[in-house]
Amino acid sequence: MGLGRLSDLVACFILEEEIGFKLFDRLPRGVKISAAGKSFLADARRILHEVNEAAARAKRVASGQSGTLRVGFVESVSWHGVVPDSFREFRERQPDAELQLKPSSSQEQTEAVHSGRLDAGFVFTIALIGRELAQLPVASLNLMLAVPKGHPLTKLKKVRLCDLSDADFVWFPRRESPAYYDRLMHECFRGGLKSPHVVQEAVNEATILSLVSCPLGVALNLA
Repeated sequence: MGLGRLSDLVACFILEEEIGFKLFDRLPRGVKISAAGKSFLADARRILHEVNEAAARAKRVASGQSGTLRVGFVESVSWHGVVPDSFREFRERQPDAELQLKPSSSQEQTEAVHSGRLDAGFVFTIALIGRELAQLPVASLNLMLAVPKGHPLTKLKKVRLCDLSDADFVWFPRRESPAYYDRLMHECFRGGLKSPHVVQEAVNEATILSLVSCPLGVALNLA
């Protein structure tokens, strides 16, 4: 018997004394692992594997490869472009990380990042957020006019804002994005649409488009 084998047996015998029961059956010629020993060995291997897995997970978290990332987004900019592309790329690069997504308005996201309920957010804003939060422009969006099928405006080759003076509008409440709301109203006024006739308010893009298709009115929509 080699020295390594002998030292292993000595260690096992010492372990037997510590746990209080036999791990090996003594035979006339050598030893044989007992039923209790087999059970103990299986559990020990499982525990060792779990410890190694826990260490690996902790290492991934420490290096930023795992953990949880909480991100907010405005639904109207999540259908295509930089927002869904970013989520897809993050999932490909960080398969072990948990991505928690929270659809909410720009103002709600800003408040959530301030309070620590979100780690980041894709917001649509014209005003500066403030020095206490880091911000990075990732995309610019255009506005399009959404109208029901068969609406008289669809017969015009070019639609100007002043052509919308008599149109019924589906609009979003100012509280959803005050800076964007005020800027949009200002641009409408400059273009000849001095006071849009708002017949219905809705808080998200899907609802606004659904109301347009009813048809309840027209809407200025993010492209």
